[in-house]
Amino acid sequence: MPSIRFAVTAAMLTAVLFTAMPARAEAMTPEATLEALMSPEGLGPEHFGAAFLAALPLPQLQPILAGIRQANGPLEDVDRVSSSFRLHFADATVPTTIALDGEGRIIGLWFGPAEPLGSIESLAAAIQALPGSTALLVVSDGKDVIAQDADRPLAIGSAAKLAVLVALRDAVAAGRLAWDQVVPLAPSWRSLPSGQLQDWPDGTPLTIATLANLMISVSDNTATDALIRLVGREAVEAVAPANTPFLTTRELFTLKANENAPLRTAWIEGDAGARRTLLAEIADRPLPKITDLSAAATHAVEWFLSAREICRLLDATADLGSVGINPGVAERERWKSVAYKGGSELGVLNLSTRVVGHDGRVHCVVASWNHDAALDDQRLIAPYRGILNRLAERE
Repeated sequence: MPSIRFAVTAAMLTAVLFTAMPARAEAMTPEATLEALMSPEGLGPEHFGAAFLAALPLPQLQPILAGIRQANGPLEDVDRVSSSFRLHFADATVPTTIALDGEGRIIGLWFGPAEPLGSIESLAAAIQALPGSTALLVVSDGKDVIAQDADRPLAIGSAAKLAVLVALRDAVAAGRLAWDQVVPLAPSWRSLPSGQLQDWPDGTPLTIATLANLMISVSDNTATDALIRLVGREAVEAVAPANTPFLTTRELFTLKANENAPLRTAWIEGDAGARRTLLAEIADRPLPKITDLSAAATHAVEWFLSAREICRLLDATADLGSVGINPGVAERERWKSVAYKGGSELGVLNLSTRVVGHDGRVHCVVASWNHDAALDDQRLIAPYRGILNRLAERE
């Protein structure tokens, strides 16, 4: 399923070309530049590189900055966090990056989603108040900090790929597969994005480790289906038995095609045996196009796991490099290590992170959200990010 891609404001720029401006700005530190930029007076054109203003003219940038101030209150402080910054407003914190040229002019600027202020408990309450069904689990050193419907299975999208990774790890430990084993890309593995392999030539040699890294870091669906076939569907079902039979992504897309509404109904109403028969019947059907997928097919045909089960899967795979490539919404520099997998599609959003603090404490934060409608991802991402940062501040 599609990997999580985090929305940012229209001010996300990375202008790398620089042309001298007629007027020269007095060079300031990045912190001072951000403070001046976010003040009601703002900064004049002499404080920006030519390429930046060509991509985002000042009359377009100013309303964006005013909107950030209006939504979050006046700026109170600017903190540097490694190579980035955190803007502390009266009502929220906004992660930010800024790039200055040798003359102190802005040539790159990015604002992340605003993170509401408050305690872990108040942020958890914001998640619980979302429409539809939610589950949240925050665990520190094996002890529950927050557990809201943490044992209730919800649709989790691509976070189910953690079960495939556990089955793969077991297959490697048993000697049935090897991380450096090379396999040719089979056309029967081909699925829809997210990912890259759906566009690669048939027969491309791939190592098992490459498949695992792509499956987790960019949520490559073709890599996922390859690994399900290589380890065996039954091996994955042994890890996540409630998802028997365990769908490949290609099968899920087939069931979600507009023309296959009767098949979806049969899947939803069928037991494990009936579902296996159904998968055999659709095995030779062509892969649908993305435009063929039904907007009405939200979370009824899916993979289902509880937040507590996902924490266990993260614990079981934390020593594998695959889960550390993409940190998700966690700020990597605030943690000794980060393991992440998420999932999203229409009506489904999951964020699952295992972090180890610089003091050695282990935290797991899993949030799932299901609704019979398109989701505003930021309504979950913002308080979830806040919970991670509150845990980091306790370090």
